[in-house]
Amino acid sequence: MAISTSITSAFSANSNLNLLVNQFMALERRPIATMNAQKVNLNTSLNTYSDLKTRLSDLLTAAKDLGDTSTSSIYNSRTSSSSDEAKVTASAGTSAAVGTFQIRVKQLATGASIQSTGELITKSTAKSTTKVAPGTGIIDTTKSFANSGFANAPDGTTTINGQTFTLSDYSTVQAFMDAVNSDVTANANIYYDKIEDKFYIEQKSTGTDLVISETGTNPFFAQAKITSGTYTGNGSTGIQSDVILSKANFDTTLTNTTSGSFNINGITITYNTTTDTLDTVLSRINSSTANVTAFYDNSLDKVIIKSKNTGSTDTITVADVSGNLLSTLNLAGATQTNGTDALLTINSTDTANQITKSTNIFTINGTTYSLKNTNVTSYTDTTYTTVTINQDTSAIQSNITTFLDKFNAVNDFIKTKSGVDTNAKTRGILAGNVAFTSLRSQLLKTLTEQVTGLSAGDPDYLNKIGITVNSSLKANLSDTSKFTSAITSSAKAVQNLFDSTNGIANKIANLIKPFVENASSTKNAIIDETKNIISKQVSNLDARITRMEIRLKIRENQYRQQLYKMQDLLNNAVLQGNQITTLVNSFAGV
Repeated sequence: MAISTSITSAFSANSNLNLLVNQFMALERRPIATMNAQKVNLNTSLNTYSDLKTRLSDLLTAAKDLGDTSTSSIYNSRTSSSSDEAKVTASAGTSAAVGTFQIRVKQLATGASIQSTGELITKSTAKSTTKVAPGTGIIDTTKSFANSGFANAPDGTTTINGQTFTLSDYSTVQAFMDAVNSDVTANANIYYDKIEDKFYIEQKSTGTDLVISETGTNPFFAQAKITSGTYTGNGSTGIQSDVILSKANFDTTLTNTTSGSFNINGITITYNTTTDTLDTVLSRINSSTANVTAFYDNSLDKVIIKSKNTGSTDTITVADVSGNLLSTLNLAGATQTNGTDALLTINSTDTANQITKSTNIFTINGTTYSLKNTNVTSYTDTTYTTVTINQDTSAIQSNITTFLDKFNAVNDFIKTKSGVDTNAKTRGILAGNVAFTSLRSQLLKTLTEQVTGLSAGDPDYLNKIGITVNSSLKANLSDTSKFTSAITSSAKAVQNLFDSTNGIANKIANLIKPFVENASSTKNAIIDETKNIISKQVSNLDARITRMEIRLKIRENQYRQQLYKMQDLLNNAVLQGNQITTLVNSFAGV
């Protein structure tokens, strides 16, 4: 008798064996699926409590801001304005005195200054009376006279202090100027300023006239807009501040050295006469810690140094250390101009009430004033600048609005998460949790109840300053006119409604604190403690799942071993059946 094919076929391939094992294991894994579903629910709860803590923490922060009685509280924020910011500006800090202040500025604070005792170049000089190149062009001194940009190409001869130069002898304009500058007889220095588009010719010797003449159809001086003739005295050309010091046109010759130094306010400034220009040295001064600003005034032909500090006690000290640059700049021995103090009055026309400040920026009664210009010559003048300092009521309103928004966020969240849907047969995470549903009720009660302990006549309900709770239990500033009227009438009364001992902000903060702030180092906040319990449940489930996975792995191997043995037995039975069938058939044929 042959074994049924349907029985043996079930074990005839590994794929069928795997199918049977998987079916067995699916039944075995049902407890793990249940535990994973429990984990999903627990993690959802964790997220819900985390979200709730965030909302409660935000509300607590907003409540603390409104309950703050320190000098930095929102109630001490100020606004400031000036009737003329070109004269005085003001910035009010927290707790600055509120009021209207008449500022009379008689004198600004200035710093000490020192400048060259005389012009830096006083030699006889001739210069272009107007721009040389046509239009907006400039002269390119590296090119020939014909191609350098003159209106007409200069030609003929030029005579300077008796020395004659033939223009056709020079390939470029610069070559001609170099020849003049190096000629001992000419004893002059000629250069071109491309920024001004002008030529300058200076006598090298002080107290000597400069004599120039020319010949030609288009002689050089005529094309350079310089009149031929004799020049006596100071030509007021100014120093070439962008030329290296050793070649600059100072009246006084620099000491024949490549390096030198000088002190300003005790800070040493070094220079090199072969690489530095006057502009470079001035920039080095300004970037140093000498605390001064130095510049060359071309119109005065002087170097001016101004202190960055201000006040009547401010000073500047200068001295050459090596070399003679300060002497060359006529600064050695120069007398400084002392700084001055700022002089002003506030709400007074009496000189006896004059305020003296060493700087133009100072703070009085919490307000920082910045003086920009004077506005009186005498304190009895009718002119003044009005500075107004007010309590920043808009900031208070903004904080109250934020507080209400955070309150509504908490209220809506607890309501949503504690709801029960009988139709869908679902419950919110907080459903039945008395601690949180009770918190919601207490928050709503606190927001709408009377605040006790306030002065008679002051608002003791939020609705008296325009804050109401609608039918959906949402709080909002529904009447801004009433709020504005209340805070304008008495900002302190509005403040007391929130930050007094029994004030709404403080009472709500006290309700929330146990839920989000640790009571001590050993006692967690309610929400954190709840999350810890849930987290432990999740961890326990993870541990159980891990242990069960190990057991199921063993169980799966057992199933496979048992099925493999069954398969071997069936294979042997089939083989024996086939052998018997063959033997029977062989006897039947005898």
